[in-house]
Amino acid sequence: MRELSCFGDSSVGIAAAAAGDSGGGGGGALDRSLQAATTTVYGASLHSGKELLIRVTWTRSAAGATGLAVAFDDALSPSSRCAHHVLHKKRGSRSLATAAGTAVGVHWDTAEATYASGSSPEPTGDYYLAVVADAELALLLGEGGAARDLSRRFGDDGGGAVVLSRREQLRGAATAHTTRCRFREGGAEHEVAVHATRGGGGGGEGEVRVSIDGKRVAEVRRVGWGFRGNRAAVLADGEVVDVMWDVHDWWFGRGGGGGGAGAGAQFMVRARAEKEGRLWMADQPPARGGFFLHVQCYRR
Repeated sequence: MRELSCFGDSSVGIAAAAAGDSGGGGGGALDRSLQAATTTVYGASLHSGKELLIRVTWTRSAAGATGLAVAFDDALSPSSRCAHHVLHKKRGSRSLATAAGTAVGVHWDTAEATYASGSSPEPTGDYYLAVVADAELALLLGEGGAARDLSRRFGDDGGGAVVLSRREQLRGAATAHTTRCRFREGGAEHEVAVHATRGGGGGGEGEVRVSIDGKRVAEVRRVGWGFRGNRAAVLADGEVVDVMWDVHDWWFGRGGGGGGAGAGAQFMVRARAEKEGRLWMADQPPARGGFFLHVQCYRR
């Protein structure tokens, strides 16, 4: 499967409307009204042979309001164009169709959703989001009686969808973030922590760190000279990942979050594809491999 152009960065700005914002946030920058946004792209293989890309964006505004938006595309239709759909209500159903003619039904309920401490916009319990494509349950997120009813109805738990990529965006005084992910479907869960600090002495002082499962896999102690770079790392379970960071705009004072896709501090971690032998370079688009994690941090 491949990610199509319509699955670019614009959906975060569109999804801001679901959190009560009326303004757009073009490009990949986090909309100024948002405290955080999390976007996950899933790939679902249907029994008909179709491959469907499903993009789910959760948002949280600075005032604490949460929002949800979805987008779909047929992975085997290179000329198709998809639209992002903001789900304004806390619960409901919507019938859609992709440009290639796949009938899609979206069913959701976040009215009683619970969230982990902090500003994460993604619910942790008491919610569900279900995607039905051509009368087949393609994706089921969440838990509860309604989710179990859908699973029984279709004779499927929607667990066949594969997580292709995830982007986490946040705004705060500190440039530090920790998340958990799996670099391979069915693989071990890993903790990824990113951190960037500015030294008090000015010049090139400061530090950038990326750690996986508590082990530092990338570290720069003079950020003024090493604000961009990449490393390859071998994890304890044998997984090979490429790590890239770009904190240029954050370091040199253009990381407010209102600029283009390069604003703020960016960290990327990607699992290498099988038999892929060379390091992923920062100026080249990543090839389709394993899971792709993108973390963007902005100042308030």
